[in-house]
Amino acid sequence: MTSTGSLPHKGNRFEASAWRLMRLSGILIVPLVFIHLAIMHLFNSVYTIDYQWVIEKRWALLGWRVYDAFLLWFAGLHGFNGLRNVLKDYVHRQAVYRGMVIAMIIVMLIVFGLGTVALIGTPLSPVF
Repeated sequence: MTSTGSLPHKGNRFEASAWRLMRLSGILIVPLVFIHLAIMHLFNSVYTIDYQWVIEKRWALLGWRVYDAFLLWFAGLHGFNGLRNVLKDYVHRQAVYRGMVIAMIIVMLIVFGLGTVALIGTPLSPVF
């Protein structure tokens, strides 16, 4: 006996992974952002936060640098993936879309690179 149902659609694996990334990063960003806001704006005075405070107090522990790196990477990937979806919806010429996505990826790599270098490369004590 032959099944009358259709074969399952394979779909685009990249788009499925991007969809999962948006859901996962969106869930993870919420507590990261609220904890960041609580620490930076409720537990500490915004008037005392400067470069020296960040280096001596916040980034003195490797855990806070890793925390800020997760915040940078999850929010950045979420935002750039959202921008890619907006471009896909509004740019209809394939060559223009591809060029804009390549430019977006270059900007994303620069932002992630500079942010990661700042988090990892900043000295543990201020160099004044």
